[in-house]
Amino acid sequence: MADLLLDNQATPTTPASGKAVCYVDSTTERHACKNDTGLVTGTLSRTWSTAAQGAGFSSDTYVTGAGIKVPECGMQVGQVYRWLLTVAKTAAGTDQVDYTIRIGAAQTTADTARWQVTAGVAQAASADSGVLIVTCVVRSVSASGVIAAGVGVAAGGSGFGGGVHAASSSFDNSALGGQYVGLSINAGASAAWTLEHVTGELLA
Repeated sequence: MADLLLDNQATPTTPASGKAVCYVDSTTERHACKNDTGLVTGTLSRTWSTAAQGAGFSSDTYVTGAGIKVPECGMQVGQVYRWLLTVAKTAAGTDQVDYTIRIGAAQTTADTARWQVTAGVAQAASADSGVLIVTCVVRSVSASGVIAAGVGVAAGGSGFGGGVHAASSSFDNSALGGQYVGLSINAGASAAWTLEHVTGELLA
């Protein structure tokens, strides 16, 4: 049985019309393909944390394991950064939740906030659990690029308040290869959230 051994490499040049080139990205070490339009596709990055986090999130807290590494090619229009968070709360949390998408190298709240929203509905004064989905789409890439994102509850979780979506203010997202797109959450002063596990991925 033959093996196929590929070197990790930088993003290749765009192939000729009707062709595509497959490679392993040198930054994320994930399999990728570049087509004849210059678009890089694949599950370009993955991250996770299997350890429980919390109880906490009563102040702005970076979610451990949420830093999705941007591949060497950088952001491209149509990329989807997505997080799944299995979360439980106590009855103490009743504030509207603040969600922030941060981009930088630190994977902490020191990274720059590029998208910030507050849920339109406050949490219910009851214990609850559910799965939160946060999805971020790259709308444009330039010195004044834009991302658009939303938060929703996939199962259970009515006590976490309402979902929310918005576009970001413009920022330079033209050279972010090797940076991390991550998530921080502030559930309010008396909140006691526990995240059982977190996964994140970049799809294109």
